Amino acid sequence: MRNLILSLAVLVIPAFPISADASRFIDTEIVVYDDRFYKFINADSQAQVLADGLGWAEGPVWVDSLDALLFSDVAEDKIYRWDETSGLTDYLFPSGHAPDSMGSAWRGSNGLAIDNSGALVLAQQSSRRLARMSAPVSKPAPEYEILASHFNGKSLNSPNDLSVHRSGDIYFTDPPYGLDGFEKSPAIELDLFGVFRLSRDNKLSVVTGDLEKPNGIALSADYSTLYVSNSETGKAQIIAIELDGQGNPKNSRLFFDGGHLIAEGPGSTDGMTMHPSDYLFVSIPNGLGVLSSKGKLLGKVVIGQVTNLALDDTATQLFITTPKRLLKLRINAMR
Repeated sequence: MRNLILSLAVLVIPAFPISADASRFIDTEIVVYDDRFYKFINADSQAQVLADGLGWAEGPVWVDSLDALLFSDVAEDKIYRWDETSGLTDYLFPSGHAPDSMGSAWRGSNGLAIDNSGALVLAQQSSRRLARMSAPVSKPAPEYEILASHFNGKSLNSPNDLSVHRSGDIYFTDPPYGLDGFEKSPAIELDLFGVFRLSRDNKLSVVTGDLEKPNGIALSADYSTLYVSNSETGKAQIIAIELDGQGNPKNSRLFFDGGHLIAEGPGSTDGMTMHPSDYLFVSIPNGLGVLSSKGKLLGKVVIGQVTNLALDDTATQLFITTPKRLLKLRINAMR
């Protein structure tokens, strides 16, 4: 049975200044390997700074009903909202652990998604659970219904990112990044860092346990393929897992190997988002890349470490979280 957890909101003032100057652009290097890249991003495109001075930004999701973006600040245990009218505003606190219940610097929510009922689902990594906000997205409150916290009687590691299937099933990654000591944490109970599926009838199953550090996750436009990044040290890979008509995993294959990019800068294959045309926007070392449906890197945007990505409802705005910033990049309309 699912449990209902209530947390009291606490107002805090961050110890760092947060800038919300949306008129500033950063140096943006565009590298093109295939002209199909220009379908999405122009040669002179620049990334716009929407917020700066964040603790550790992650998990962006566009919410159609709000006409706004939500994203996590994992280090500050909160979720921010950004929209064209109001800019950056506080949305939800705490987003994971209550502030006095744990000393971890990574206690907040990570990946966010909107389920098929319109509710906000959170990967609460240091709480070691997948949860749904009980309040409507229009009136947020730190009240959470636990969707998954254990597998075969053992605690999950630290749910990181998630993607919702049109059937209502939720796929999520469970690396050790929310635990003190990561993979060396004595709190680890499972013998795998898995990719899990929570079915609409609340059954939790393993999609794969073969990845050392499963991280970002996304579904193809037709929901037939699940993409998962592997952020193991020395690797920067994305795996494609075929799903049958019921959402069960079938074959898996290496979709993209970015090992040759590791030396170019910080980060790895981390968060990703699917364009409606089935091209994939992915984080790669030192920036973000655009992959074809066959896994070919068409080009990249060099802006330093990227943690995750999200498109708006028109697929003309790409939102980019980096450790300290929220950025926006204009995307060409589909033709």
